[in-house]
Amino acid sequence: MYIKRKFEEHFFLNPGQLIVSSKDMPVMTILGSCVAITVYSPDKRTGAIFHAMLPEHRDKNKVISNSPPVSPDPDYVDYAFYYVREKFRQKGINFKTAQFMLFGGGDVIQSLSSGRRVSVGFQNISMAKKLIEQEGVSLHGEDVGGSKGRKLIFLPSEGKVYVEYLKNNPQ
Repeated sequence: MYIKRKFEEHFFLNPGQLIVSSKDMPVMTILGSCVAITVYSPDKRTGAIFHAMLPEHRDKNKVISNSPPVSPDPDYVDYAFYYVREKFRQKGINFKTAQFMLFGGGDVIQSLSSGRRVSVGFQNISMAKKLIEQEGVSLHGEDVGGSKGRKLIFLPSEGKVYVEYLKNNPQ
């Protein structure tokens, strides 16, 4: 969905943050190579979104109940994914029946390397899809990759996401 409405009040989700909410307050974030996963439970009218900058850290710990060892904080896709899963479990929400959408992972920064290097955006997308597959859930929608950033507005109580592509700045 593309942004057609104006949202006067909203919560701005910074990189490395996540939110689980049933409130009507829209959540806005800006993505470049970062990824966001939205999770929505129609039964409980509860949604979650995270904004992760990197796929995973090499040092992993057992810090979230019922999850494998994960990276140390929500800057990482693996930690944020399992944190949201645990919060849904605590609220009595079946994670496997929730609706998942994946956004971001764009190649918005020109690589200074030879082009053989896999971009951070691609790695973030790959990690998110790997976790979704391992968890046995499916994506209800995705808008990933490309060369443009995205502005997202997520409505946690409705599960709707509005996307607007950002213009690339000329160098």
